[in-house]
Amino acid sequence: METLEIKVPDNKTALVKAYLKELGVIVKVKKVSKEPNAETVAAMNELKAGKGKKFNNVDELFDSI
Repeated sequence: METLEIKVPDNKTALVKAYLKELGVIVKVKKVSKEPNAETVAAMNELKAGKGKKFNNVDELFDSI
């Protein structure tokens, strides 16, 4: 058995699944998680706690880096 991963536009998913089923291919849809990772969650919590830095403009932001 071989696994093949393909990306299909949302509006074509049903068509592709039906075609593959007709060919006898087992179709399993892999959902992409839109959950943020731990590092992103930590950064969001830091901002919610008021620990973020504020800049008046982009130049100030880049000067701080």
